[in-house]
Amino acid sequence: MTKLFMRVYSIIDDAVEKGVNFGMYRAHKHTSTPSEDAIKEAIQSAVMDELTEVIDFDKYEVIDSTETDERSN
Repeated sequence: MTKLFMRVYSIIDDAVEKGVNFGMYRAHKHTSTPSEDAIKEAIQSAVMDELTEVIDFDKYEVIDSTETDERSN
């Protein structure tokens, strides 16, 4: 069986970068002077949209490090 190793940090970093860039674009789409809250909301929404493209939040359980440590013993 072939193992596939993913560079998770790089994948998430790319998604966040794309989301921040698109969020800034979206915040300035209809006004040249959006409020700070509008910018934050647009960036947060765009980042989450990008992360949803690479992470299936509904399908996988997130395991915290204490659970992982207990399983390896």
